[in-house]
Amino acid sequence: MQFVSHLKDNLDNLEIYHFLEDEMSKYKTLNHEYIKWNKVYEYSLEILQRFSVDARIYHYFVLSCIALNNEESFRIMNKLFEFLVHILQNSPENLGKNADTLNAQKKKIKSVVQHFIIETDRLSLSHFPQIIMDLNHTFRILGKILECDFKEIQVKQEIQKSEVISSTRKQVEFHTQNPNTNSLNDREYRIFFNHLAFELLEKNKDNLNAYAIFVEAMWGRIRTLPIHNESITQIKYPDKNLIQILLENNFDELEHIKCFMSNLALNPFWIEGLKLFCESLYKRKKISASKLLNTLTREFLIKFKEISNLKFSNGESMCEEQVFNYFLKQDIDFNHIKPKANKNKQNNIDEILLDMNTQNSNNSIFSHINALIEMARFFEEKNMPNNARILYIQVKDLMEKTLLKDYLSEEYSKITIKSERNIKT
Repeated sequence: MQFVSHLKDNLDNLEIYHFLEDEMSKYKTLNHEYIKWNKVYEYSLEILQRFSVDARIYHYFVLSCIALNNEESFRIMNKLFEFLVHILQNSPENLGKNADTLNAQKKKIKSVVQHFIIETDRLSLSHFPQIIMDLNHTFRILGKILECDFKEIQVKQEIQKSEVISSTRKQVEFHTQNPNTNSLNDREYRIFFNHLAFELLEKNKDNLNAYAIFVEAMWGRIRTLPIHNESITQIKYPDKNLIQILLENNFDELEHIKCFMSNLALNPFWIEGLKLFCESLYKRKKISASKLLNTLTREFLIKFKEISNLKFSNGESMCEEQVFNYFLKQDIDFNHIKPKANKNKQNNIDEILLDMNTQNSNNSIFSHINALIEMARFFEEKNMPNNARILYIQVKDLMEKTLLKDYLSEEYSKITIKSERNIKT
């Protein structure tokens, strides 16, 4: 396998370089787990083979080998370090035109090797003893050139069963009989509840408890909105590639739901993402789950109504007006304002009022508004305009007190007209 033997000053004209940088921009961020390491491996290897011997690209390549954790990537990585040894021994000037550049490249290479050695304890290298011996040999020579001693990679004789732990168990450890969520930091709290939601979904994709638990993972530790400077926060807007992935329709249903949950838990202030999730669930005929998330999101938006004024670090709105309206309008049936001609007017008044009581009993602001509108419509149908007008005045007052009038301006106007209608006595 051949590698290029010179350092290219500028890679900006390479399309694959920009693809590589896009992926690595997620490194050690909230989107870290969505890095496409196979693409990082492919792009960085191509650059090293065809364009540049840049130590930064070496770093990306080694990180991808660590993530992929397979024999082929480790084998090629060793060849790459052997090639580095050859350059440093025979033509070090190829790594830098001046002493400062060369020293910077050497320092980076040293850091990359040290990081890899630290990571070897959790890798599958024990299955490839020959690769370990080859790497140790290469690192000994490289250490002499860089004037440092790299720790030798040890060959483990056996792998204990207790070491074979799923990634989710590595992230958070619990005494499963009595988990104490108060002792968890925010990240552990999010992971715990998200994985609990996943477990429930794997048993039953229609389990509404799973969706409620997911919301706890996302917002359970949110007490205030993020700090801002003239409405601009330090929260990053979700990666455009991530959004595209969520919009793709070629997912297995369960995996698509879990993908949404994982990403939204990492982006709790991305309200548009919740709208996309609700719409996706609705299209998949999971109406109850979609309605539940709508309701919980509405309550969050009413509690933190100032979120509509905040922006991500790139200037994108955290909750645009149309997104805000999407959630606020879901549960208020303004069509009730229009009299329904086909309604049986002979219904017993007691039955009608009991119906209203049943439909509007969850004690939310939307239930209150629905109940008032339904009663007002009922009085209109019974030719009791004075009673209807009094109720429309109450609806108008409620909308003004909760700022719904700002987000439901068209409906507010209709209510206002009805509340101000002159009634002849």
